[in-house]
Amino acid sequence: MSRLHRSRIADFQEVLGEPTVALGKLRDLCFSGIPFDGGLRCLCWKILLNYLPLEKALWSSLLKKQRDLYSQFLKEMIIQPGIAKANLGVSREDVTLEDHPLNPNPDSRWNTYFKDNEVLLQIDKDVRRLYPDMAFFQRPTDYPCLLILDPQNEFETLRKRVEQTTLKSQTVARNRSGVTNQEQNIKPQFFAFRWLTLLLSQEFLLPDVIRIWDSLFADDNRFDFLLLVCCAMLTLIRDQLLEGDFTLNMRLLQDYPISDVHLILKKAKELQDSK
Repeated sequence: MSRLHRSRIADFQEVLGEPTVALGKLRDLCFSGIPFDGGLRCLCWKILLNYLPLEKALWSSLLKKQRDLYSQFLKEMIIQPGIAKANLGVSREDVTLEDHPLNPNPDSRWNTYFKDNEVLLQIDKDVRRLYPDMAFFQRPTDYPCLLILDPQNEFETLRKRVEQTTLKSQTVARNRSGVTNQEQNIKPQFFAFRWLTLLLSQEFLLPDVIRIWDSLFADDNRFDFLLLVCCAMLTLIRDQLLEGDFTLNMRLLQDYPISDVHLILKKAKELQDSK
């Protein structure tokens, strides 16, 4: 471990060791990358994403509250309507004249069950597609939640839906990049939708993606900075885009050629400072 690396770890430990974490100092440190050592990234991300408060004294109680809340959410997920609740002495009510698997009523538990499983299936597909070549995303977890796997638990309903927030990919086509080619009709949706919705997770190797996320999470306006990162990616291959035809440019944009994420982040920072 180099002296510089040890010094950076010490800087993080100093900021995180205060009774109240100085968010500005933490953001500055995290923007330049968080060391892998000692669970620093995990802790810093929790603070940057407002999962943990700045007051250290509240961390233990809040973590317990959040874990209890997570357990409550699990108990609200549908596994199967009418699962026998033997432990509670409740009789099984899988199918009734009023509610059955073919019931089209929107209020039907079976109807809700099928819709929820469509959502869960889509989530599973998205996870597997994230990194098809990495076994971690293709195999079951080594630490499955027993509440989900136990068929005797009282799962009733998934009360809340996940609301997808979409970013306007058109913003990436700002004139600042200087690479707009109207003749080729290369629309930002053709490439930027994947960049934005997946936070660039399919454009780079996983360690590099995590490094980019350090800077994204550390920025006050993280999704604005994501747009700047995308603009930086376009700017850095500007000459190639202007020389290529539609086919070559689409291939270039969907298989981004630059692997040095530090160069991209540096360019994005320059764009941010030039506002």
